[in-house]
Amino acid sequence: MPPSTPQRAAPAAAEPQPSIALPAGVSHVAPLPPTNMFHAQGQWLGADSAYSVDLGSGRVLWLFADTFIDPAADGSRTNGNNFFIRNSCALQSAPELASAYDPARASLSFYWGPTHDGVPSSFFHDEDGAVHWLWPLHGVRLPDGALLLFRMHVRSVPGGLGFEPMGWDAVAIDDPQQPLPAWQPRLVQPLTAAPAVLVGSSVLIDGDYLYAYATANTAQNHAVYLARWPLRDLKGLPSGVLADPQWYCGDAGFVAEHSATPAVALFADGQVELSVHYVPALQRFVELQMRGLFLGDPNTALGLRWSPRPEGPWSVLRPFFRPPESALPGARGLVAYAAKAHPEQQAGGLVVSYVVNDLEHPTPNDALYYPRLVRVELSNPSTPSATH
Repeated sequence: MPPSTPQRAAPAAAEPQPSIALPAGVSHVAPLPPTNMFHAQGQWLGADSAYSVDLGSGRVLWLFADTFIDPAADGSRTNGNNFFIRNSCALQSAPELASAYDPARASLSFYWGPTHDGVPSSFFHDEDGAVHWLWPLHGVRLPDGALLLFRMHVRSVPGGLGFEPMGWDAVAIDDPQQPLPAWQPRLVQPLTAAPAVLVGSSVLIDGDYLYAYATANTAQNHAVYLARWPLRDLKGLPSGVLADPQWYCGDAGFVAEHSATPAVALFADGQVELSVHYVPALQRFVELQMRGLFLGDPNTALGLRWSPRPEGPWSVLRPFFRPPESALPGARGLVAYAAKAHPEQQAGGLVVSYVVNDLEHPTPNDALYYPRLVRVELSNPSTPSATH
């Protein structure tokens, strides 16, 4: 259900970011002011992940993971009876199409699941919110109009960060033009118990194929792989259609999964959350992610790499922006993650988001744990130094 929408002031922007040399292909980068698109929406009080999918006709779907909900809509996570759900979503729009893709002028309507006994639930219903839940990955609207969304299954574990992935699934929204409360997610691919490789970190259409980037998710391995499916086979998204993808296998090209040919990593230093999209003006694909995690580490920064094709060869990862929150007091307890591009947004350059969280406080400061937006101006890079 969408919350009421009283207006409240967005928090002040963080201090100017520490200096970092811009790599080839990045001509300018600057944080955008905190936007009321995220900060003036009543009961929704911040979330991470922040994937976006262009639904067309001036409508953009935003997908969020762990989310704070405040029934009092007083702008604070620490006042009164607040709640924490595992995922939520939002629809970006504007009265005029010219404003719909501008984060400074568009607005978001937020949605989550039904409320039971005063307790809100996730938009994608949890198996059991305490021990087994769903976090969104990326998705895409297909040529026939259906919306395909990938999701991560997660379970609670003792120690560490307190959770671990179980695998992934995928659902279809057959008519995404309907109002979000009317959506009925239809399971296309049931839980694939492959926690070591999560499919759907980023999804795109290129030519006659749908491509899905898949990230290894172990303590020492975040290599990124690539699966694809012919678009002709995906029409109508019948159940099981994703069961036998073609994997990029290096010199062997793309090979069906049932052949058991080993997939070849595109690059070794990825992240579970990243984005890949094509930049027509530069005739290149760009992959964008966070490098590192803890803001106390001076190497933690947003980074990008280039490729002429979805499978590569990919350049090395080049850092281009150090989150300004690294200059805040207590930054050693802060983490920066979930960096990705939103090419449908129009703000005079490529719009990139990331999230900052506080691992030392289960309820982070009210100025943190919202998507932060950065505007990046891209230029034609020099010939990249390939990783393979």
